[in-house]
Amino acid sequence: MTTKYNTFQPVLLLLLMLLPLGLKAQQKDISLRVFPSSWYNSYFEPGIDGFGLAAAYHPILNKVSRLNISGEFSVLRARNELLLGFGYNHTIGQTKKFRVSVEANLLSGVDLFKPAPIYVGGLEAGARFDYYLRRGKALFAGIGARQTFCPGYRTYGVWKYNSWPVTVGIRF
Repeated sequence: MTTKYNTFQPVLLLLLMLLPLGLKAQQKDISLRVFPSSWYNSYFEPGIDGFGLAAAYHPILNKVSRLNISGEFSVLRARNELLLGFGYNHTIGQTKKFRVSVEANLLSGVDLFKPAPIYVGGLEAGARFDYYLRRGKALFAGIGARQTFCPGYRTYGVWKYNSWPVTVGIRF
């Protein structure tokens, strides 16, 4: 028996993340992502795996530490995924106009497979470079390494893959 998947709930979550909360100890951003890939199911195949749109919320813990809470919609090969990310960001260098940080995220979500969605999980780590435009606003770029897996997809095709996400976005 399959259950009907309600796509309204993840979309609502992404919209709530974008609401301006007005506190200085919080930051929000939106970004576009491209996923160059290298390995899938233990086969080497370089190329572009897909693209995505992400929204993130970053509660600031102290001068160098932030949490990452993100939502992402990605189109990878012939698949559509909704992922939630939870992680940590650590500043390794900062000036008046620039900030360099490293981050790691645990990913969990669904592949919007028909007739029913399938679980997707993964890990991601990367570097992020922020350029401050004015107080509270910044442009950023990042690059990282990501491994995702979709065990329920094993019988259909690509179920485990590595990619090198490239990100550009704006923080507000």
